[in-house]
Amino acid sequence: MNEKSIGIVGATGQVGSGIVETLLKNNTYELLLGGRKIDKLREKYGKESEPIKYQTVDVFDEKSILSFCGQCDLVINAVGPSSLVLDRVANACMLTNVDYIDVSGDKTMKMAIEESITKYDSNISLVISAGVYPGLTEMFLAFLLQQNKEPIDNISSYFAGKGNFSETGAYDIISSLENDEGYGMTYYCQGETKKLTSGLGSPVNLPSPFHQVYTLPVISEEFMECLKDFRVVNAYFYNTFPTSKMLSDFIMIKAMQQFKTEAEKRGSARRLVDNYETQDKYQGFIIYIVWDEKGAKKTTWLQSNANWNYCSGIIAAITAMQMLDINLTNKRRCHYAQSIVNIEALFKHLLSTDYISIIN
Repeated sequence: MNEKSIGIVGATGQVGSGIVETLLKNNTYELLLGGRKIDKLREKYGKESEPIKYQTVDVFDEKSILSFCGQCDLVINAVGPSSLVLDRVANACMLTNVDYIDVSGDKTMKMAIEESITKYDSNISLVISAGVYPGLTEMFLAFLLQQNKEPIDNISSYFAGKGNFSETGAYDIISSLENDEGYGMTYYCQGETKKLTSGLGSPVNLPSPFHQVYTLPVISEEFMECLKDFRVVNAYFYNTFPTSKMLSDFIMIKAMQQFKTEAEKRGSARRLVDNYETQDKYQGFIIYIVWDEKGAKKTTWLQSNANWNYCSGIIAAITAMQMLDINLTNKRRCHYAQSIVNIEALFKHLLSTDYISIIN
């Protein structure tokens, strides 16, 4: 048993389950699982044992979260909504000198963490965007760019998911509209974002079982960083919706700014959950990439048949294992997960599970 310990805040949710179960399969680290109710932890994972200990923790209680983080070498936050939790767990890690991973990530979170780093003069490593989207959406592109021997340009990347939204996830989506996260209706060109005049709501056919989806062009900070690292000239990223009505509702919420009060945020989140609810029992996601190579169009895609929140937990767990096994001296402060992980090793681990496949 490795003497290093990993704390998981929010261990009983879908993301937390993916983290815990991946780490238990590895059977290397001591785990401290945190949640609001110990009984719920016991119900899910059984009695405490040598590798697993439980502790009640409330991320909105500073004393509680400081006590939790202070017992670990690294803490993974799986509690949401991330727009409400923001940098609370990260701050506790800075104050207790413990490295940190967050499955979520966006511009607002990164700015808050960077301000706290300056405030506390912290020298720990903090990693955000260690989930599926953002996270794997950039890691898969980096994997493709590393593996391909020929120059790649004019990339179009599509993300589509199946399965119902959680209210926590929907709340974060509404908050991202309020904070104007990402660069909507833009594409990437030579290190900058440029406005698009088309592409909104365009139907695109993806492999089964995703079929026809409707596009929303958006460029994230994580996606831009990946493109700059590999000196890509032109690239597009499309989040997608399974029906044009769902996309229209999403656009309407933003256009009407139906997020000005807490009640409006909750109401808009509930609307997304209801609109996204489906009788289709299939859960999974796809990252579908098209690019130009020597004048020819090529495609590859990553596909999963598992809930993307659970898969986010798997990715965060692999990131944690890598962080505890490498020298982070040159990786202090705040980074996106894609710039911390060994991409080849991460995909070797992912592909050894039954959750992820890559089709060329």
